[in-house]
Amino acid sequence: MQRLHGLSPQRLYAVRARLVLYEGFLLALRLQPDAARLRLQAGLSEARACRDISVLIGHCVIARLEGSGGEFAKAFAELAEAERLMHIWDVPPIYYLAMITLVKCELWLAQGRTDLAEAWLTRLGQTYNGEGAAAPPEFHPQLPLHIELQQALLEVIQGQPMLAEGRLNALLEHGQQTGRQMLSVMALTQKVALLLAGGREPEARKALAQALEAAAGGVLQPFYGLLAEHPDWLRGQLQLYAQTAVSQNLMEQLPAVASRPALELSPGTEHLSTRELAVLRLIAQGCSNQEISDQLFISLHTVKTHASHINSKLGVERRTQAVARAKELGVLG
Repeated sequence: MQRLHGLSPQRLYAVRARLVLYEGFLLALRLQPDAARLRLQAGLSEARACRDISVLIGHCVIARLEGSGGEFAKAFAELAEAERLMHIWDVPPIYYLAMITLVKCELWLAQGRTDLAEAWLTRLGQTYNGEGAAAPPEFHPQLPLHIELQQALLEVIQGQPMLAEGRLNALLEHGQQTGRQMLSVMALTQKVALLLAGGREPEARKALAQALEAAAGGVLQPFYGLLAEHPDWLRGQLQLYAQTAVSQNLMEQLPAVASRPALELSPGTEHLSTRELAVLRLIAQGCSNQEISDQLFISLHTVKTHASHINSKLGVERRTQAVARAKELGVLG
């Protein structure tokens, strides 16, 4: 970027467009979405004018940013625009279709549309991880590994935590053997969430310590799920470790991220996460654990774990008491 600094801004350079897009990608990995969007839009503008295929990266990263904020319509619109440009420019589907489909699967999982995600993850897995696997696209050489990460997430949602854990352990081993630190961080943070959902907190602490060590290069994005779903637990764990740049950055992210999913209760009462609140509302509606599992697309074991956490946080022993206590605190409106 320094070497390109003196070039005329009026002229178009594909190499500058790509560098700006990668800069936006790196900012997204550091959980700086506003700064990331500015660079991504700037890179997209120049890449589009150059008819450069790197627009694919910009639209996919922006789609993921929109999805993490719950703006799914905007996220899918970004992917549709990427596909439109690829069609107009006569780019062969092998260069872009799998990348876009994988982002769609991530969005579908976040929306709870597991049927779509499962169907397309299966097809992607057969193409890029099966016998006679195809070569990954130029802009996503680690696509097969990221398919596995999404497959593990799907298995957790479908109530198959052991399968997911085995898949994540394989990815972690691969990441450690090949020096793929970001892959290791992604696998480890997913594993932490899985272990916490299964009530295996000591193992979750160990996996978190490994994730923080692997993230020493500065990647924060894989921790987003923990920041959103387990803010209090994560804060307590980070306070136990010697301060590093990564742990300090995560601590700075906690108030902003935690303020969205957490709900303020009475003084001295621990927060309920978004998912715990969703479970509590269905309990109040008289839903059984199986009905809650079906509606929230989570395993029966996870429902029971959330119910146990709700009782603990509200200081009660039974679900009827939890509903009464929540109404008393104004949690259920």
